[in-house]
Amino acid sequence: MEEGRAIGARDLILAVFRLAVADSLGVWYGHDEPAPVKRTKGGLNVEAGEFLRSPWAAYLADLVGLQAKAIWGDTVRLQLADPQLSLAA
Repeated sequence: MEEGRAIGARDLILAVFRLAVADSLGVWYGHDEPAPVKRTKGGLNVEAGEFLRSPWAAYLADLVGLQAKAIWGDTVRLQLADPQLSLAA
């Protein structure tokens, strides 16, 4: 029973990071199946980026064995690699 709770908590934290990265990049996120990248109308979400750099993100990432700095670095790399994302900023 405890193992199931731990797995559920880990999945929830991973979903929070997936949504934060997608919001930060200004793209839709769907967990059901792979889909083409779709832009949101609002463009980049500053609050999502602030979360990814926050102590809360570091704490949550540590709980599941991730590094928030690495997630933020990959987010920035994705933004710089895609000219459409740079235009949205």
